Amino acid sequence: MPADGLVTRTARKASWAISSLRDWKEYRRTRADFRAKTGGAVMRVIEQPAGHRTRHVYTIADGQVLTTFQMDQRWRIVRRLYPQTLTSLLDIGCCRGWFVIKAAMEPTCERATGVDVVEGFIDAANDAKRELQLDGKVQFEYAFLDDIAGDPQKFRTPYQTIVLLNTYHYMFWGSDYSEKHWADHDYLWRTLASICTDRVIFMSPLEVAECPSDIRARAMKHPDWAARYTTGQVLDAAAKYFDVTPESYLGLRPLYLMRKK
Repeated sequence: MPADGLVTRTARKASWAISSLRDWKEYRRTRADFRAKTGGAVMRVIEQPAGHRTRHVYTIADGQVLTTFQMDQRWRIVRRLYPQTLTSLLDIGCCRGWFVIKAAMEPTCERATGVDVVEGFIDAANDAKRELQLDGKVQFEYAFLDDIAGDPQKFRTPYQTIVLLNTYHYMFWGSDYSEKHWADHDYLWRTLASICTDRVIFMSPLEVAECPSDIRARAMKHPDWAARYTTGQVLDAAAKYFDVTPESYLGLRPLYLMRKK
């Protein structure tokens, strides 16, 4: 890594540590408020399937919900990029659905949907939805991008806001959970634009070297795809359909706001 890159990375780590301390103080207030409102109530913890992305854990009691500090912190950072009035939200790669549940709790949000391809995540998300009595607003489905675009009635498209965090590389490359993928940036961003009316909030590893080991292994087998998987090519494709702005960071990774053109 070049010296200036190392300095930048070190500075980002320091900045993240400072902001995390501030966020931890806010989380402690949130946790204290949850405990005050639910004292003596029966707690329901939703964390299945065990061992998978455990930051997306729910603790639910008496209509109140709490998650882990890490998940709460991510939500607070992403929430700053929502429209002033959030009316609808789609989370692609929603895991157990925290962003969807939180969106549905906002009075102005008419509908919120989450999709994922990992077995068990949607079941857990639906458990949380039922516990919180959000059936009218919230929908969770095992689905892919083409399913959403191909069935607007079922998936209630389009959405004002799309959250796409740590998912794009799997959409491009596929994963151990599903071989379905599209090694075509234009298709991916064109399709996202077709189901979005306002903005995409985006974060993902955009260089092969930054991707998980299973993606790097796929890249070794498909050097032609690997040559196309660069930050410049991803963002250039997005820029055909969205105005792309780097807004902040989640950890060390840039968080982008993409406003539809």
